[in-house]
Amino acid sequence: MQLSKFFEREIQLIQSEDLKDFTRFFLDTRVGEWFKKSGASSSGKYHPVFAQGEGGLIRHTRAVVMVCEELLRMNTYAYMRDEYKDYAKVACILHDTYKYGGLTEDKNCFKQHGLHASNAVKEAWQEFFNEKAPEVLLLAIKSHMGQWTEPKEDRPFTPVDRLVHLSDYIASRSFWDIPTLTAEYEADAHPEDVILDEELPF
Repeated sequence: MQLSKFFEREIQLIQSEDLKDFTRFFLDTRVGEWFKKSGASSSGKYHPVFAQGEGGLIRHTRAVVMVCEELLRMNTYAYMRDEYKDYAKVACILHDTYKYGGLTEDKNCFKQHGLHASNAVKEAWQEFFNEKAPEVLLLAIKSHMGQWTEPKEDRPFTPVDRLVHLSDYIASRSFWDIPTLTAEYEADAHPEDVILDEELPF
C-alpha cells in the first residue's frame, strides 16, 4: 500500500488541491518502507505508548495533524491566511519523513531529520511544480523540533513554525497514555468535588 493512503484523512484537511497532490507525491516517492514499520521514538522515552512500535510513526504523525487542526480553531490563529494553514498541515504530515532516512533507512539522519526532510521537500517541490518551494513550508519542517532544533538558527521563528512545533510537541507528550478513569476510581472520588460540564465557564 502506498504511504499516502495512510494519511488520506489528513490530506483531505488541506484546502489546496495542488498541495494535496504534492503531499501524496512526496510520501509515495521520497519515503521508504521503513516509515510504515517504525515507531516515533527509537528509545521509547520521548513519545507516548500509542506512538511506539510498528506503525507508531504513522500514528504519531496523524496525532500531530489532529492537534494542529484543533489549534487552528483558536483565535490565536484566526488571522492566519488559508495558504499558511495549508502549509502548516503539509509540514505536520511531512515533518518526520526523514527521521530515520529517506528511501532507505539511515539512523544517522535522526539528529537533523528536520533539515533532511526540508531539503527533500525542496527538491521534490522543484520536480513537481518546476519552481522553488515556499520558504514558509521549508522552515516549518526544518524547525519542528523547536528549542531542540540544531543548529540554533533553524529554530522556530514564524507563526507557522511555532504552530507546527507546538502541534508536534503536544502530540508527543506522555500524558496521552493516562488511562480512562475507571468505575472504581469514580466510586472513590468525592462527589462534592466533581464539576459537571455544564458548570464550566467555557
